[in-house]
Amino acid sequence: MGWSSGKTQEEIIMEYEKTINRMKSMQTIMKEQKVKNPTLSGLLETGVKATDEKSANQFWSSIRALVKAMSLDNLIPSRSSTPQEVQANILTACADVEEASIAFFNHGMVSQVIFRHGKSGGGTFATAEDYAKVMSQMTAGKLRQHYNSKAWNGELPINIAVAPAEATE
Repeated sequence: MGWSSGKTQEEIIMEYEKTINRMKSMQTIMKEQKVKNPTLSGLLETGVKATDEKSANQFWSSIRALVKAMSLDNLIPSRSSTPQEVQANILTACADVEEASIAFFNHGMVSQVIFRHGKSGGGTFATAEDYAKVMSQMTAGKLRQHYNSKAWNGELPINIAVAPAEATE
């Protein structure tokens, strides 16, 4: 008698497809973030060609280990219920915000007059990258809120529907 994983054929196929989709999502994220890493790209290209659940899972485990070893954790697709396309668009926006935030922070005396929120300990940011990461995280959170509230459709360019301000008399 052979060993059984206890999964139905349908569950095996679903798990296989989910693993392949994770690899494809990582490829999309790499393109969006303009990450050039031949080793990781090659592993992903080979991994998406896996023909069974076991080999797909082995590739995915190797890919995750490589990504973590290279401190590229931001490439691992989120397990969020937000659609992958929307997540990719949020990451694209965040990459732009990070780049612009670093330039802004490094301009003139800006780094001396931008302060952390009091709940975060206050004081100035240690580096432009620290400031950019905070701005990126805030942007991602706001974009998710706007997507979930249906104020943004999740597409690029970003166009958030804002309720008109009430007229004051």
